[in-house]
Amino acid sequence: MHKLFVYGTLLRGRPAHLLLEKSKFAGRAVARHLALYGVDEQFPGAVPETGSHVLGELYEVDGRTLAVLDDYEGEEFYRCPVEVDLESGEVCKAWVYLWAGRTGGARRVPLKEQPWKCS
Repeated sequence: MHKLFVYGTLLRGRPAHLLLEKSKFAGRAVARHLALYGVDEQFPGAVPETGSHVLGELYEVDGRTLAVLDDYEGEEFYRCPVEVDLESGEVCKAWVYLWAGRTGGARRVPLKEQPWKCS
């Protein structure tokens, strides 16, 4: 099993969450040293940024689900390990899909407006 941090369309109640329907929800979480940008009206993108945080959810996923998500995220995102703080106080490493494009002109989503909501 793999841990996966999600912050956009894969969140509960969002368009692509059905891809995680067989995965175990591990809790709400905060990913360290990432910033969230609204790169499109329909989805956000997280990028590395020291001192910033992104709110989201943590899931336990199997290898098959991870492969499906790799295809879903395509070339616009890449999978990378990140440190995550769970609401329970536990700290763990998890995979996250980071935005591979540029953020120039994209709106930075402040922590107080997270988790991300579709426009």
